[in-house]
Amino acid sequence: MKNNYFKRMVVAAFIIVLSVPTVSSAQQYTTQSQATQIAYLYTIIAQLQAQLAILQAAQGGGHYTPVFDSSDRVTAVTEDATVRSGEVELEGKVDFEVRDSARAWFEYGTSRDVRQSTQSIDITGSANSTKSISLPASVIRSNSTYYYRLVAEDSRGDYSEGALRSFTVSRYSNDSDDDDDDDDRSDDDTPEVTTEDADDIDKDSAELRGEVDMNDFEDGYVFLVYGEDEDAIEDATDENEYDDIDTDGDDIRKMVIDSSLDGDADYDMTINGLDEDTDYYFAFCVEYEDEDDDKVLECGDVEEFTTDEN
Repeated sequence: MKNNYFKRMVVAAFIIVLSVPTVSSAQQYTTQSQATQIAYLYTIIAQLQAQLAILQAAQGGGHYTPVFDSSDRVTAVTEDATVRSGEVELEGKVDFEVRDSARAWFEYGTSRDVRQSTQSIDITGSANSTKSISLPASVIRSNSTYYYRLVAEDSRGDYSEGALRSFTVSRYSNDSDDDDDDDDRSDDDTPEVTTEDADDIDKDSAELRGEVDMNDFEDGYVFLVYGEDEDAIEDATDENEYDDIDTDGDDIRKMVIDSSLDGDADYDMTINGLDEDTDYYFAFCVEYEDEDDDKVLECGDVEEFTTDEN
């Protein structure tokens, strides 16, 4: 009921905002172009949407559509889901870039447009620290596949949204190994990853391209590592899991591209906010489970490019 009230308030505010320029445009916008007026309206609408999301989160999570998924203070990372006798525990972590407080919760549902949410919790972390999150999901149906992600809101109201992952609840789900599983994949072809040359390079952005072929494996967790420290990027490609890679400012960053790849795909990622006249290094990688159900990484070669001068 409260969320419906907030929604009605926002809708009413939209109507008021949209009516303001037509009533008082002669007084307030005589020196502004129509495009400027429209940009102003979108700014007001975005602010109202953000306030609605904050109010919904305060109710204990709540589905939201992020206006700006741009927190530079916290990073939400979606991890595994533990399914045991019909009960589900969703796991993740929040990486703190600076000392800050945050609110975190999981969104989940039977479609990628996740509509259910867990209770939110408040956490505090110091700079360069990590807080693990584990929350139960309720109203879970048997014989269903669910999608889920971790969401974190920092003290400034900016959001970080983890990758969308999935789990399946069977009628007799448990954590024990399936003794009848004779799916021996020891002879299967492992995934192949290709890091291609960067394209469309200018002073502060570049298009990074790569290709991943899962071959005989499934549910590839595809991501990109890039930064100014070549050694850090090289070391990242030698890790065993995505979560083992630590980010460090401009030296190394990571970006999730695809949380559940089957088959093969080409990727073209435009990276913004780069420093001019600077050498950058990058590689495409995929995390997957091998024949022993252990997480492993496969990465392409580390490639290099230099941004343009001003």
